[in-house]
Amino acid sequence: MYKILRNQRGNIALALALAVVGVMSGITMASLAYKDTIDARYDFDSIQQLHFLRSEVSRAHSLTQRMDYSGEGYVLPTRFATIASSHSKNIYRMQTKVGRENISTGGGLYFSQGYNIKSLINTNRGVGSTTLFGNRLSVVKTYGEKGIRRNSFAGYHYFTDTDQSTNSTNVYFWGPDVIYGKVHSNTDIWLKQAGGGTNNGWPTFYGPVYTAGQIQSFSGTPPYAQVFRAGYWEHVSQLEFNPTAELIRAHGAAVGGTNYDPNKIVYVIATGSSYNSWIGSIVNAGPDTADVWTQYPPRQGTYLFRNRFTRYDTLWQAGPTGNGAGHSNIVYSKMWLKGHFSGSQTWCAVDTLYLTDNVYLSNTQLGQCPDGTVSGSVLNRSDFLGIVSEKTILVQYGYRDPQDSLRYKPNCGSDSDGIWIYAALCALGDGAGDSHRDGVFTFEYQRPHPSTPAVRIGTNNYVWDKIDLHRRRYPQTAAAPWPGNIDFPWYNPLWPERIVTMERGTINLWGSVAQRRRGFVHRNVADSEYPNPGGNGAGAIWNIPLDYTGGTAGVPVTDPILGFVGQGINATGATGSGTGYKKNYKFDNRFSFVTPPDFPEVHVRGGLTPFESEAWTRKKPPQHF
Repeated sequence: MYKILRNQRGNIALALALAVVGVMSGITMASLAYKDTIDARYDFDSIQQLHFLRSEVSRAHSLTQRMDYSGEGYVLPTRFATIASSHSKNIYRMQTKVGRENISTGGGLYFSQGYNIKSLINTNRGVGSTTLFGNRLSVVKTYGEKGIRRNSFAGYHYFTDTDQSTNSTNVYFWGPDVIYGKVHSNTDIWLKQAGGGTNNGWPTFYGPVYTAGQIQSFSGTPPYAQVFRAGYWEHVSQLEFNPTAELIRAHGAAVGGTNYDPNKIVYVIATGSSYNSWIGSIVNAGPDTADVWTQYPPRQGTYLFRNRFTRYDTLWQAGPTGNGAGHSNIVYSKMWLKGHFSGSQTWCAVDTLYLTDNVYLSNTQLGQCPDGTVSGSVLNRSDFLGIVSEKTILVQYGYRDPQDSLRYKPNCGSDSDGIWIYAALCALGDGAGDSHRDGVFTFEYQRPHPSTPAVRIGTNNYVWDKIDLHRRRYPQTAAAPWPGNIDFPWYNPLWPERIVTMERGTINLWGSVAQRRRGFVHRNVADSEYPNPGGNGAGAIWNIPLDYTGGTAGVPVTDPILGFVGQGINATGATGSGTGYKKNYKFDNRFSFVTPPDFPEVHVRGGLTPFESEAWTRKKPPQHF
C-alpha cells in the first residue's frame, strides 16, 4: 500500500477512484433525497386532497339542501386553494358535479332515485425547491362519489297538510288506529280515547310523530308514552306539499295523450311490467226528457210537467299498451287503475284517480308483507309502486266494464277482504280555499240511498226506465227539492240501484298515504258533526259538492207502485252500521329507503331541505370529468 501511495501513477488512479465513488455516492444520496422529497410531496398532496374531497362533498351537500334542488344536475364553480410553506406552494383545483342518478341504499339492498356528488381534486404546479423537477400537474389525483337522496312522501306512513276533513271538521286518531311508520302533519294532530283497539281506547304510534302545530286531545291528557312509542315533536317546520307533480310531469311517459281532457277516462290494467288500457270519452249525448205523472209506471193519473236534462254517455275504445316499469307514467285526465305491478313504477293522474280493484306487487303474494318484517314473509327487492293524483284518489264503488257493459263491485267485500293496496299514495289536490276540492284518499259514494231500477211490466214485457225521473222534478229547484231518501240521479256511479252496498270490508294497505286533507274511509249513516241543513229525513237537501247528500243513508224505501223494497245492505261478510271501510294500514318499510320513480319529494318550507346520506366511495379518477 505504501508503495502505491508513493507511486505517482497509482496515487492518481486512487484519487480518481475515490472521486468516482464520491460522485456516485453524492448522486445516490441526492437521488434518495429527491425521491424522499417527491414522495413527501405526493403524500402531502394525497392527504390534503382527501381533506379537500371531503370539503367538496360537504359543499355540494349543503348547497343542494339550501337551494332545495330537484333538477337534473348542475356543476359547482371550480374552486382553487393555495397551500404555502417556506420552501413550496401548491395550488389545488377542485371540481364537483351533482347529477340525478339511481344510488345504492338500504345497506345495498335496493337502488333508489337520488343525487350523486362527483368530486375531482388535483394539484396545479407550485413553486419552490420541491417543484423544480415536477410536472405542470401533480400525478396525484383524488376522485370520489357520494350518494344523497331527499326523503319522499312515500317515507311517511301518514302525511297530512291540513289535519281536517273536507268539511273543515277536526279529524282524530282513535283506538283502532295503529300507525307503524313516520307521521307528519302541517297542523295540529288530534287524539280521542274511543273505538276500542288494544291501547285502552287510545291510538298507537310506533314511528316518530311530527307536527307543525301541537298534539290536541278530545279526551283529556293522553298517556303520551303509551300513545307515542317512538316519541313526538311539536312546532317543527312545515313541509311543502306542491299541488303539481313536477317530477312526474318532467320525466313521466304520457299514456292516452298529452293534453288535459276532463271528459276522458284512461283505464289502465297492469300485468307485471306491462299494461294495456281503455280510453273512455264522456260525450254529450244530447237533450233528454222525462214526462212526470202522478203515477208511474205505467203513465197514469195526471200529467204534471216535463223534465228536460242533458244525457251523457261514456264511449270506450281500446287504448295504448306499453311498459310501465322503470319510470313514471302520467295520464292527463281521469284514471282508473288496477292490476299487479313488476319493477319500480309510478302512475299519476292530473285529475281524479280511481282504484278499480286491487293494486298489488307481482313478487309479493296477496295478503303477505312486502318488506320481510313479518315472520314467514319474503323481502321483495324489485317491485315498488307509487300512485299519485293532482286531485283525489278514490276507492271506486263500482263500474260498468267497457268490454261487456256489466256491473262489477270488486272493492265491496268481507271484513277480511275489501281492497288490497300495495303502494305509496299521494293526493296533491289544492282546492284554492275550497276544502271540498282538496286532495284526499277516500272512497266513492259515501252516503248510499236506494233508487228505482228499470222494470218490465205487462204481457209485452215493456221496459219502463228512468222511473225516478218520471216521478219528480229534475233538475231540482228550491221549491221542488229532490227527496232525501231517494238517490239523486247519477250520484251512484251505477245509478239506478235498488240494493246499495253500505259496509264494504277493509282497506288493506301496505304502503303510505300523503294527502292535502284527511279523507274519510268510513262514514256514519248521518253526520252529527256536519249535519244536513234539511235534517236527516226525507226532506234533507242534496248538494253533493258540499257533501249534503240527502237524508240518513240506506233507509229502506217501499216503492209505492211496484211494491218492492229498496235499501242498503252490507257486503257479504262485512259488519258495521255505517258505510265504507275498516282500516288495516301497514307501513312498507322499504319506502324508508326507496322512492318510486319521480314520486313527490319532501321540501322544508322556508328552511333547509334534509337529504339522507348514502355511501361515500373513493374511485379511480375518470379520464374525462
